[in-house]
Amino acid sequence: MITIGIDNGISGGICAISAHNGAVISSIPMPTIKHNGKTEVDVLAVLRYVRGFLPQDVSIAIEEPLAHAKSSQALRSMALAFGMLYGACLAHGLPVARIAVKPWQDAMLGKKRESGMTKVLALALANELAPDETWLASKRCTTPHDGMVDAFLIARYFLLTKQNT
Repeated sequence: MITIGIDNGISGGICAISAHNGAVISSIPMPTIKHNGKTEVDVLAVLRYVRGFLPQDVSIAIEEPLAHAKSSQALRSMALAFGMLYGACLAHGLPVARIAVKPWQDAMLGKKRESGMTKVLALALANELAPDETWLASKRCTTPHDGMVDAFLIARYFLLTKQNT
């Protein structure tokens, strides 16, 4: 069995892990496309990634958008990406769980974390759980990709809580 965590949004990521031991199988930055001058999640590329693991049993854990964002454009982008990804998974008969941001972050990173420390704590935990991973989006990158890290932790959270759709 494989669990695929999806950090929703254009700067998000996708991470497939073993449902047996939580080991990383692969991770990628969120594929995107341009549509009418705006960058959007490439849902077809995400589905190709997921289908690459079939016919194995696959469960998908996708992060829901927050009720607020830095801007109305950011909120629109996250909601649109979530809706397209969630709908595509359902339409293809893929088991998908909706993961709320606060519960997964509280469970994985601790409820009492300092403001602005979420990304730092997420990378530290991801490195502890998967010490052989670099979390780099490509060989040219030198900074770990936050979306891939979060996608990994979302998948691990799903395994810990055994959420069902």
